[in-house]
Amino acid sequence: MLKKQIGNMPLWLALAGLACFAAFAAIGSRVDEQGILREPFFLLPAGWLLLFLAAGWAAARWLMGWLARR
Repeated sequence: MLKKQIGNMPLWLALAGLACFAAFAAIGSRVDEQGILREPFFLLPAGWLLLFLAAGWAAARWLMGWLARR
């Protein structure tokens, strides 16, 4: 069971990355009374990091499978 959960990890990482982008869009940004921009900026790099981790993990799994078949 654990092997199947680990096998789906790129999918979960990609979904979490897309959720970060969706949360950033849903929360939005605003300028407060003092003229300071208030936005959840941390969600953007977190989303990109999760998407790149998912892509790297999926590529590594594909490469290991390809090498095992050779």
